[in-house]
Amino acid sequence: MDGDGTTTEDRDAAASTTIAPPRDDAECVAATHDAPVYAVAWSNDGAEATVVSGGGDDKGYLRRGAGEARELGGHGESVSCAAFSADGGLLATGGLDGKVCIYDGKTGAVERALEGPGGGIEWVAWHPRGRVTLAGSEDFTAWMWNGDDGALMQVFSGHSERVSCGGFTPDGKQVVTGSYDGSLRVWQPRTGACEHAFRGHPFHDGPLTCVAFHPSTLGLTITGSEDNTARLVSTTTGKVLAPLVAHTETIEAVGFSDIMPVCATGSLDKQIIIWDTNSCQARGTLSHGGAVSQLRWIPNTMCLYSTSVDGIVRLWDARTSTCQREAHGHTKGILDFAMSPDYARVITASDDCTARIFNFSNPT
Repeated sequence: MDGDGTTTEDRDAAASTTIAPPRDDAECVAATHDAPVYAVAWSNDGAEATVVSGGGDDKGYLRRGAGEARELGGHGESVSCAAFSADGGLLATGGLDGKVCIYDGKTGAVERALEGPGGGIEWVAWHPRGRVTLAGSEDFTAWMWNGDDGALMQVFSGHSERVSCGGFTPDGKQVVTGSYDGSLRVWQPRTGACEHAFRGHPFHDGPLTCVAFHPSTLGLTITGSEDNTARLVSTTTGKVLAPLVAHTETIEAVGFSDIMPVCATGSLDKQIIIWDTNSCQARGTLSHGGAVSQLRWIPNTMCLYSTSVDGIVRLWDARTSTCQREAHGHTKGILDFAMSPDYARVITASDDCTARIFNFSNPT
């Protein structure tokens, strides 16, 4: 989801700037990569801690509990994204070589390579209940395969720039893709038909960088863009509901609370803004020491985690806009993170070539 503008170049430069952390709070440090780590994921299988990391050394590594890391072969260029299926049985990684590789989610054994896209893979996602995987590509298309047998199920074609973000809606009945062409498209998975296309006024006037779906309100979706704004839209009706305007730089991360009518937007301007989704007014600001790279709400709470190019993981209480805890250890910016199934730990991916696990259930 990197752009070509100066703000993104500044973010990338900041991520590679060396940091001197005051301490290392990580309970585990994975230093198997010899290049920046771009992607991490945590399995929901509920047994042992099963995590994956992918990096600029063209490799992925699967770790299960206290066992040795297993190298995941298959890619010829950087591993840009990774995701476990909902049941944890399968793992998908996407690479800049245009391939999606499927592995056994517990052993790391190679199942198959899914080919077709003519450009690097920007993101991968799984159906919320089934073993169907979806990927967005630099070649302006998104692809959907059966993860069990590798059969191509659908190609979603219509964007005129790379497909920078997307996924299945929580009910699994729609595919949504966002692009650097400034549009968001809603697709019927079985037929590949485009049901709705958001583009032009009153939607964004810049490339889309991120998208998130409300976990329970049907169709409610938030998008972030390089135009420094977010939009609330309905993928059910095809209507733009409201603009969220307050940031001064690109929005990199968005997400909804599942228990209150609020959402969050994180930006290169070093801020996360908490919004009331009813009034569309800002209700709090969470300040960071560098550009915000990712945010994720903790289900059934009003708390969220965030990461930044300042190398710090933060736990916030959105009700009071206060930082509850910080976790240090990375010597360069954090590019991605994922939560454990109980939400007490996070695994981070960093430009310092490591992945780290931080435990937020233990007192500082």
